[in-house]
Amino acid sequence: VVEYLLLKGVSASGVHGGKAQEEREAAIARFKTRAIDVLVATDLASKGLDFPDVAHVINYDMPHEIENYVHRIGRTGRCGKTGIATTFINKAQS
Repeated sequence: VVEYLLLKGVSASGVHGGKAQEEREAAIARFKTRAIDVLVATDLASKGLDFPDVAHVINYDMPHEIENYVHRIGRTGRCGKTGIATTFINKAQS
């Protein structure tokens, strides 16, 4: 997803378990300072991170547990602000 966004001219970076901790921290710092516009992340970023100005969260898959869904969409609309959460689902998902 990150590579596609970069090819389309969107400033983006990714956070997932396959990256070194330093790479994850650098991507998060770049997102927090608005050096990049989009952070593509696994559930790794759904808990324990605070992004006060996230306006839109897009889930390209539905988590298996509802608690994980709540944590994912909870990255937006924080501190009394509003936000949008979009989740893509298909017939193959229970």
